[in-house]
Amino acid sequence: MINNQCCPFGEIINRKERILHKTNNFIATPTIGPMEIEGYLLVCSKDHYISLGEIPQKLCYELENLLNKTKKIINDNYSKEIVIFEHGPKFSSCKGGACVDHMHLHVVPTKVDLLDFLKKNFEIKKIDNFEPLREICRKAKSSYLFIENQRRERYLCEIKDALPSQYIRQIIAAGEKKKNWDWREYPDIKTFNKTFEKLKNKF
Repeated sequence: MINNQCCPFGEIINRKERILHKTNNFIATPTIGPMEIEGYLLVCSKDHYISLGEIPQKLCYELENLLNKTKKIINDNYSKEIVIFEHGPKFSSCKGGACVDHMHLHVVPTKVDLLDFLKKNFEIKKIDNFEPLREICRKAKSSYLFIENQRRERYLCEIKDALPSQYIRQIIAAGEKKKNWDWREYPDIKTFNKTFEKLKNKF
């Protein structure tokens, strides 16, 4: 289980009734702010790592296995394309849009083309592994946006200025024609419960 005292995020998601699946170091849970998108999950670290860029190399195989299983389950049950993303952590005045600095990957069934939007606004870099994210975290002078698109290609945008909170969620909300992107202001328990009930025995 996540340490409740590590940060506010631990207390938010560390209830047994919210966890769909857990491995030694990670959990999968529906988000409490799914923006009416059924099947929207979070994959989170149990220990307090501030972001994907801080995850030790030795845990990456376990994380990749959980991500692959999660994507398959969402696809099998919703027949939808999937994007994965993370808002990078805050370093000094640089913030990648994260609302809480605890490693959590958003796994979202959506057709919204994040790559097309980001290309218009940022310099993007295609990556094969998480090492570039670690480099940014080690330097602690900038932040990042990480995405995996519907074609399972992974990209990194290094962020050197502050971004609005939940930045990529705002992009998805606009593409899905939703206005409820702020999970704190618009918790969507109805969609959370639908997702949980549909997927609770699928892992």
